[in-house]
Amino acid sequence: MRQISVDGSVGPRVHEGRVTSPLWSDVCGWEDLALLCDDEDLAVGRAMLNLGQGWSERWCATWKVGKVKQAGSVAGLNAVSLTGCVPWRGFAWRTQQSHRPGLEPMLPTGRQHAFESHREDQFVVMADFAGDADEMLSQPFLLNFESKEGPREHIPDFLLVSSRERWLVDIRPAGRMSVDDLMKFAATSEVALALGWGYAVVTGWRPLTWRNIDLFYSRRRPMQDPLGLKPLLLQAARAAAEPLTFGQLAAGFEFPALARPVILHLLWHRRLAVDLTVPFKDGSALRVARETAR
Repeated sequence: MRQISVDGSVGPRVHEGRVTSPLWSDVCGWEDLALLCDDEDLAVGRAMLNLGQGWSERWCATWKVGKVKQAGSVAGLNAVSLTGCVPWRGFAWRTQQSHRPGLEPMLPTGRQHAFESHREDQFVVMADFAGDADEMLSQPFLLNFESKEGPREHIPDFLLVSSRERWLVDIRPAGRMSVDDLMKFAATSEVALALGWGYAVVTGWRPLTWRNIDLFYSRRRPMQDPLGLKPLLLQAARAAAEPLTFGQLAAGFEFPALARPVILHLLWHRRLAVDLTVPFKDGSALRVARETAR
């Protein structure tokens, strides 16, 4: 993806002594925001797999439609309809549990999606912000695969579906992956590759991106605009001879305190844009979102 500065130029800039490239919030996908497991690490896991001829017919995926389990070879996963599919495992809440499950709503799907950890919750929010998916399923299926030491299984964390592509995603913080984990991730990667899907193991997020998007998240829900500030703010940003900062755009209205949450709402919905690689503050330069497709 091209990194474009406020004035439309392309290339790096210096921030706090570091050379960085802008990451504009209106043209980034979740994969641009994420830190991903290195391909060399996945190669370690791949060496442990049995990928002999016909493996995609022997490896099996089992998914749930309501309470009914359905199974088939991984080679046929593209023909599976997601209608009625539910997470493979149930999500339970109890005191003194070591993990943090919950439900996170996504605006594109209009539903709440289950997660099992704070890191998974972050991913749902980031995918929601990026708007890359028309549908998402937590724990989409149970994968039974062959390692060189015998049969194994793995449940991917998420399946993202859009009109353009499908992505399988696992979430695992950097430094917390065992060799066994790498084998499971490599097996899922091979399945995705055979199906023409994308696959990623998200280990974290680019510096400051989560902090900034979490701020916009507070204003993501539909909001009333009795003063008609949304079109006025967009018009002011579009008409300015030079890019306006967050503080300048809000100060251009009689009641800046009322304009600020509306600006955050427009940033979440990608109608205004900001560079996500620097701390968001009054001096952050804004631009009207571009229509360029990713």
